[in-house]
Amino acid sequence: MLHTLTLNPTLDLTYLVPDFRHDDTNRASAVYRAPGGKGINVSRVAKRLGHPTVALGFLGGHTGLEVAELLEAEGVRTWFVPIPGPTRTNPIVQDASGAQLRVSSPGPAVTPAHVRALWNSIFTLRAPDWLLASGSRPAGVPEDFYPDMIRRARSEGIPTVVDADGEELRQGVAAGADLIKPNRYELERLVGRALPTLDDVIEGCGEARRLGAGGVAVSLGAEGALLVRADGVWRAVPPQVPVRSAVGAGDSFLAGLCTRLAEGHEPEDALRFAVACGTATAMTEGTTLCHPDDIGEVLWRVEVEALGLPAKLGA
Repeated sequence: MLHTLTLNPTLDLTYLVPDFRHDDTNRASAVYRAPGGKGINVSRVAKRLGHPTVALGFLGGHTGLEVAELLEAEGVRTWFVPIPGPTRTNPIVQDASGAQLRVSSPGPAVTPAHVRALWNSIFTLRAPDWLLASGSRPAGVPEDFYPDMIRRARSEGIPTVVDADGEELRQGVAAGADLIKPNRYELERLVGRALPTLDDVIEGCGEARRLGAGGVAVSLGAEGALLVRADGVWRAVPPQVPVRSAVGAGDSFLAGLCTRLAEGHEPEDALRFAVACGTATAMTEGTTLCHPDDIGEVLWRVEVEALGLPAKLGA
């Protein structure tokens, strides 16, 4: 079972505008409506992979109802705390080349009562194989929410994953999250320096582990991904595919990794599958996530290499 926490979910509206022009009327050839937010996307992909999942967080207003209905239509089990403020809407404009303009809207504020209700939900459900905390905190959520949740989960033997940026990621690392999933830029911000080469990224993963993270999975786009744990370092490289949209690729990667690890697969096999999931999502338009058939077609072409033990690589 995979439980995902999305404190600031969205309704993503993707407008396909083949000939986008500034300061002019732009007509969309298609519009996609989809529930959004890192944790929500992870649950959506986990469901497609046949892995049990529950999506938690806050939802409010008519937008929140639409997000819940869209998740229900996909068969994703939810346990959201209702709030009065409307869930945010994020517009995405994509042109014919696949280039995108993304606007991240602010989310609604929540009250201490909403926070308590969510906290009780998190620890009332049966203990999951993974508890994923993702994304930013809306106004009203205490700064120590993530680290307190991670420490509580650790005390109950629940493995935790953090997929966030900035202060939320730093707090998750310091609290001892079992796994973090930054991209290269998020890892650079965590360690405070540029990581231009693969060796630099490996060293950055090592620093994240020394700061408290149990393991680090870094998504590197077309360069693939790294998985750094106490028992080894692995790199996976995807095949070349037509990229239509990168939205949700990192979330799909994380869903593939966590579901395979929860099912007892070896780390290198889980990483190969994770990269196949992320690559399959990049092949879809807008905010559409990976299709199982595409995952299967990509999987056998993903190359995985064991790089050695962390201590020998500076990780």
